[in-house]
Amino acid sequence: MSHTPPEAPLESVPPLLVEPPWSEGAPRDTEPVVLKGLKAPRVATTVHWAPGQREEWLAKGRADYPPLGDTDWDAAAASFADGTIQQGERLRRRQSAFDILLHGPEEHGRALLADERYHADLSGTFALRGIVARYELDALPLVLHQDNLWALYPFFDAHIAQLCLKHKDNSYSHPAKDWFVQHGPAAIALIVPDLVRRPGPKRERAEVHVRSVADAHGGEAVLEAVRPYGEEVVRAVASLGIDPLDRYPSPLPEIGFDVAALPPVLLAGRESALPEAAVRNLVTMFLISTPEKPYAGVERVVKACDPESLAEFAWALYEADDTRPRWTSPGVEYALRLLGDDRTAARLGPIVARWDKGTSWYNGGSSALGVFTSIGTDGALRQLHRLAQKAKDQRRIRRHSQSLIDGIAQRRGLDAEQLADLLVPDLGLDASGGLTLDYGPRRFTVGFDEHLKPFVAGEDGKRRKTLPKPGVRDDAALAPAAHQRFTELKKEARTVAAEQIKRLEAAMVKGRRWTPEEFRALFLAHPLMWHIARRLVWRSGEVEFRVAEDRSLADVRDDAVEISAPVELPHPLRLTAPDAWAEVFADYEILQPFPQLGRPVHALTAKERDAARLERFEGASVHFGAILGLVDRGWKLGPKETGGFHRHVSRELAENSHLVIELDPGVRAVAPDEYAEQELRVVALARTSYGQGERLLADLDEVTASELLAELTRLTGAPGS
Repeated sequence: MSHTPPEAPLESVPPLLVEPPWSEGAPRDTEPVVLKGLKAPRVATTVHWAPGQREEWLAKGRADYPPLGDTDWDAAAASFADGTIQQGERLRRRQSAFDILLHGPEEHGRALLADERYHADLSGTFALRGIVARYELDALPLVLHQDNLWALYPFFDAHIAQLCLKHKDNSYSHPAKDWFVQHGPAAIALIVPDLVRRPGPKRERAEVHVRSVADAHGGEAVLEAVRPYGEEVVRAVASLGIDPLDRYPSPLPEIGFDVAALPPVLLAGRESALPEAAVRNLVTMFLISTPEKPYAGVERVVKACDPESLAEFAWALYEADDTRPRWTSPGVEYALRLLGDDRTAARLGPIVARWDKGTSWYNGGSSALGVFTSIGTDGALRQLHRLAQKAKDQRRIRRHSQSLIDGIAQRRGLDAEQLADLLVPDLGLDASGGLTLDYGPRRFTVGFDEHLKPFVAGEDGKRRKTLPKPGVRDDAALAPAAHQRFTELKKEARTVAAEQIKRLEAAMVKGRRWTPEEFRALFLAHPLMWHIARRLVWRSGEVEFRVAEDRSLADVRDDAVEISAPVELPHPLRLTAPDAWAEVFADYEILQPFPQLGRPVHALTAKERDAARLERFEGASVHFGAILGLVDRGWKLGPKETGGFHRHVSRELAENSHLVIELDPGVRAVAPDEYAEQELRVVALARTSYGQGERLLADLDEVTASELLAELTRLTGAPGS
């Protein structure tokens, strides 16, 4: 029986949770300090490069504007000096100027920079940066004329500081912030009068920059830089939040739920729990945070706490948060991202999967996907992969999830399918692919059938339909835990089985291949996947084989085989001896997880091969629900047309190859059942998803053609061939 550990003594609690900066009695200036009569010091204009910055700028500028070739530098420079080049096109003049400035002799470049007639022509950030890298101070008048802060980074003086101070950074560009951070506390010393002027937009921007510099270089360095202005200024600047811990809103947000009802947050070691007051301060820290701008104290204090209890705490915050219409508040989203674990992802995944497109659009649902990527474990990425396949909101949640999965795979040097291979869970099974459930005086073993549905067997070896409930003679601790373990296993196995069987069937149709090493690791050695692998026929090069019960490989004559070529899961049309294999599987009473050996095969007629249309299916009447079922299996509805109708549905077969079905009257988006019966007017192979550019059906390989014909046969009830 679990119990809550005792309350931790205050000396064991992180000090920030005992007495946070906003606690009663903590000093805080509520009124902004305004000081008049201050003047920034005059400083000479200088150039300060970040490490590697100059070389990077010059290389990038020259790469974006390569030499024109065979340039007569003296003649080109003369055409600018005497103005004759102005008679030509501006684009050509601009190209010639960049050619001289980035590749020509420096004396010609400096002369051109000094000629203000051409400053208006020379726009473009990367070219300007290359020019700055080459000529430094000689390039400054050009950059100032262009008013290009992106090229001002290395230059330093009071005038440039004011230019940056006037610039309002947004979420997409931060040149002013970057300039201040690059030049550090010395740059802050140039804007002190703006830091203590009367409140307004300019002061607000100055305060943002002083905090950015303090974060990058340290608050003490900033205070030392402003000390020549006097101690009153030092105290005023110190009050501006240069210590990240002092950055919190006033008033603080109210907590709209009962903190005492939250699960306990345990300190590391799980021997004691945070007092309620400390938990309240922790909740406040999250409520004043966002994923983009978390409160600085959060990561400091959570390091002292137990990760498992923190994950439960974060989930309880999510359930208690009553933010509407957003899916949760930014602070709680940050808590889930920072503290969440595999169980958090498993809880959140099904919730996100149920959101429709309206809900995900209005409640900012796409940001919830950041929880899975922030947790970053295989379990979390598995939930993200499931959302990419099954989320109700196809336009946003599915697409965004797939984009995230693709990006993660790319960073790992994989494709999305290879990443999905690595994310298959082992469900805690042992190396043999089984599991022992210990009730104390009796034990049960877990096995899996062809559909990865778990079953149990007693010590007598007999299969049971279900695991018996713990009895009075069973161990009071072991038996309930084992029973709960089997309940969770059944649930997870059901989900994993559906995913993996579907993936392998798709791999068979696509002709996907694995290296022998991948096959051994992903199927033979995997405690779950080998249950599926041994119920299928595989091929390596010209060798067809199955996986025997001892995980050895055997051909159709039951002779042992070794594999050295890429392994694939052959479609029955590509098996050399499907009937012989069917006999082997029947003899061993092996049931397949999906039709492979007994899979119906279809073929195009000679007339169809020379055409673009499958006329045998045209004119058929199909219920709209069957059309929507196609969408769930990878087809795509066309865009809404007049009246809100989707008038075609298509499936991408390959690049520039789509099977397109024109519907009449079309599925109405807002009320699909309004026209329940849909006529398949045209069924054709085209180059685009909207039916443009005919392609001959003979372009399809036999497996693709067979699978398409099977799908259309099921859809329409038409006879196969």
